This record gives sequence, structure tokens and C-alpha cells, in this order.
Amino acid sequence: MNAQGIAGLKYLEKEIATCERRIARIKGDPDPTKPKSNVLLYELERDFRIEQREAYLSGKPLGLLGLGPLTRAMGMVPWDAIMAADRTHGSEATRYFNIIRKGGMPEHTCDRCSVLIPMMSEGDFPRPSYLETSNFECIPVYLAHLIMAETMDVPHFHVDRPFKNYKGELDDASLKFVTDQLYQMIEDIEAKVPGCKYDEDYMIELQEYNRQYLQYFQQLWELKAAIPCPLSGRESFREVRLADMYPDPKKAVEYMRLYVEEVGDKVAKGVSAAQPEEKLRLLWSVAGPFYADPFSWLEQRGVAIPAAEMTIYNGWFSKREAIWGDPWKGRKLTPIEEEARQLDFTWGRLGQPWVDTHINSCKDLHLDGIIYFMQWGCPTSNNMGKVVADTAEKELGIPTLLVEGRMLESSIFDSKDFFSKLEDFIAVAEARKNDRSKQKNS
Repeated sequence: MNAQGIAGLKYLEKEIATCERRIARIKGDPDPTKPKSNVLLYELERDFRIEQREAYLSGKPLGLLGLGPLTRAMGMVPWDAIMAADRTHGSEATRYFNIIRKGGMPEHTCDRCSVLIPMMSEGDFPRPSYLETSNFECIPVYLAHLIMAETMDVPHFHVDRPFKNYKGELDDASLKFVTDQLYQMIEDIEAKVPGCKYDEDYMIELQEYNRQYLQYFQQLWELKAAIPCPLSGRESFREVRLADMYPDPKKAVEYMRLYVEEVGDKVAKGVSAAQPEEKLRLLWSVAGPFYADPFSWLEQRGVAIPAAEMTIYNGWFSKREAIWGDPWKGRKLTPIEEEARQLDFTWGRLGQPWVDTHINSCKDLHLDGIIYFMQWGCPTSNNMGKVVADTAEKELGIPTLLVEGRMLESSIFDSKDFFSKLEDFIAVAEARKNDRSKQKNS
């Protein structure tokens, strides 16, 4: 058994039980307002946690390399403690923050990264066998992974990537610079982690599943433009796991096919998530209070949330960002070059692409405003909030609500103040929408 002991199963056992309850509820007494395909999603999530549990108990390596395919192609089970930390809101998060405060650790960085530290030090999630630390995403995530590697003696490799948008610019030199580092990392893993050997055929297979998976998301993006929008805000806000993250990526692709089919049927019938009818369409950006439900509250007031802005996802969905298998200057990239291309991630770039993706999403989906959640300790997004708001005002004539808060730590949450700000913003956005309509018709 892993030296961490049985405590490392705590989180996994809780999540397996949660998924089992949801699966049973959907099969026994399904909610007609929610997608039937959700049963496949929860089966995928359950099976992933079971796979992690079995890897932990048997000593099979867990790791995190870039966006995913390379992890499995190296013979490791994906380690996703950052995403796992997102599900510790409420009393669990409070327990972790109390540990942070008692230990004199900083608590004002990104909540998911803060929680990761005690979550791992308390042994509530399995220790990884190897980590890639990189500046491809945000600085807090990079530092959290680095802290894990250093304090838990985890072998790791830092991949340095240019801040420029080398994917969009088709910059061969930058692509080669990152690709060469990935080959070096592969050699390091094979030397340091027993049982790990790069399998290129499996890598190609996983990349193809990711391509098919994202192609369904691209179809979904077009459906999100429908007025009214049938997707609930909770559906829009759900962070994406790529197909390769799951032990059965083929099933993940099938889930997305069925989900898109369900959404398409709702669009054809004119189903609206906002009630009694859709009067406003807003973009939700960055993060949100996971311990509250602003989305149902908004829908009850006629406000739809067709999309959420989180790093690169909407770029993939809108076909503005290359996905796995897209050509590079007319040629097909090698599997490792493809992983190097995908490490050109929006949050690892300069600020303009982050602004651009907001404007593009608003244009594509006919949105009337932006709710920009200023998550404590998120320098990547917080520093750009005012720039996004000013640009949306100048280019689209739509308002932005900059609202400060925390993802997981609920002790500072003032529900009355938060929802009062949303209420006031709805009135502003609706008035501005009416003004634009009058100007268009005059």
C-alpha cells in the first residue's frame, strides 16, 4: 500500500459515494429539467475515482503532465488534486482554511490552490508520483504544484513556455522550444518513475478522442447561440474535463454526443432555462461562489447564462483555438509537438487574448453583459477585470459587473450584499439592452 496510508482514500471514497447516489437518483427518479446523459457523466466521474483508488492501493503511479494525454501515455493515472479541491467547499473548505491559519500559511491566494496544501498534507488525497510544473496556466497553480513537489519530495520537471501566443502565430521556434523540453521530461520520467514508458500509439489514440470530444463541444457552442438558451447556468459553469482524463475516453465522447443531441432537441422545441422567459443573456467569468447558487437565482429572474469564461475552453469551442489534430502550416504535428502546442494556454499568455475571448464569446452568443467574479488571489484574472469591462463597454456597448468574492471559503460571503449587486446589475443590463434596441430601430 502507498506509504501515505489509508487516509489518502478519504476524498476518493467520498466522491465515489456521491456519484453512486447521483446515478441511482437519475435512474430511479430523474429530474426532467436535467439532461438524461448526466448518468453517463457521473459514471465517468465515479470510474475515474475508482481508478485512482485502485492505483493508490496497488502502487501504480499517479501524475499530472500538461493537459492530460501524455500522463496516460506514460503509464500514469491522472492526478487532479487542483480540480478536486474545487469540490471541498462548505464545511470541508472551512476545515482546511482553519489548518492554513493555524499553521501561519497565507490564505489569500486562489482558494483552490490554498486548499490543496492542507488537503495533501493531511493525507486526504493521494500523493502524486510525478508532476510537470509549468507556467502554461496561472501562477498560483504553478506555485501550488511546485510546493507539492518540494514538500512531498515528488519528482518534477519544469516546462518553460513563451508568454506569446505561439499557437496562433504558428511560431515554429517556440513550438520546437517546448517540444524539446517535453522529450527531456519523458526521459526524466522513464528514469525516475518505475513502470513508466512512453507509448506513442496510445498517445495518438487519446489525442483522437480529445479531438472528437471537443468537436461535440464546437457543435454545442453553436447551439448556445440559440435564443432562448436551454442550458442552465450550472451546465455552462461546469469546468471541462477532457476525454483523456477518464479511464474510458470512448465513453466520454459518447456522453458528449448524447448531451449535444439533448440540447439540440431542446433548442428545436424553444426550451428556455430562464423563467418565465429569457429577457437577458449574460457571460459568467472566472470563478464563482461554489457554496451558493447564483445561476438558479438568475434563471428565476429571466436571466440565461449561455457560457462561462474560463481560460482556453471557449477558444476551443468557437474554433478560434486549435484543438488536437488541427493542421499546423498544412502539416500534421507529431504527438509530442501537439502536446507542446496545447501548452500554449490562454492564462499563460499576455493579457490581450484573455480580453479577446470575452469579446468573442459575447459576440458569438449575443450576450448583454458580463458578470466578472473577482476571485481573491487570482492575479491572472483580477488584474484584467477592468480592462475586460472597459473593452466590452467600448466595443460592444454592454456593461460588466466586477464582483469580489471567494470560490470555497464561505465565511466572508455576504449573501444579501452579493445578490443585491446581481439584482442591481440585472436592471442596468436590461436598461442598456433596451437602449441598444431603440438605437438599432431608430
